[in-house]
Amino acid sequence: MATPSSSRSLCYAEAAIAKKNGDINEEEYCHHLFKHLAGETHEHDIEYATKDDYRLRRWDPFGYAVQCVSKAMEHVEDASQFEEIFRAYRTGTAEDVIAQHDRMDEKHAKHARRLLAMRALLDRRADVLRFCLGRGGFEYDDKFREESYSVKDRETLAVLDGSEFRKLHPRDQPPWVAFDVGGSHPVNW
Repeated sequence: MATPSSSRSLCYAEAAIAKKNGDINEEEYCHHLFKHLAGETHEHDIEYATKDDYRLRRWDPFGYAVQCVSKAMEHVEDASQFEEIFRAYRTGTAEDVIAQHDRMDEKHAKHARRLLAMRALLDRRADVLRFCLGRGGFEYDDKFREESYSVKDRETLAVLDGSEFRKLHPRDQPPWVAFDVGGSHPVNW
């Protein structure tokens, strides 16, 4: 488990700012975020407990993903499994990530895949993204879909386009989608 650089636990936004400023490294950043998966809360968390933190969504998509998962999952007693899988992500191969993943209980592994998929998409790490999308079993939130539409990296784009995700969320919408928004009299094409 990572040792935070200070004894004070950081909230999502504080951890993102500290990482951006170089006050903490990636491992410490993950440590602070994953504490929320074990039920840790901060004053700022309470404010966004029932609504989305759009500021976080915009400038720290991974922190936002952890925030969403923390709200959606049953809290773990110890978040070290999440820390281990992301340590493997940072320092190892896709096989190392898969090995750490396969040690997890499925009720938490699906949440780990969701977080790994977002991190891999942001980092354009196609090998891990392929694994996550292939196993599936997690919700594709709006930020994940938004990020997927902005991908230019060929390998990552190929993984997305070859996945079930892309069948559910096509890159190009049919032209009638722009006109048929529903309502009392939707267009019957």
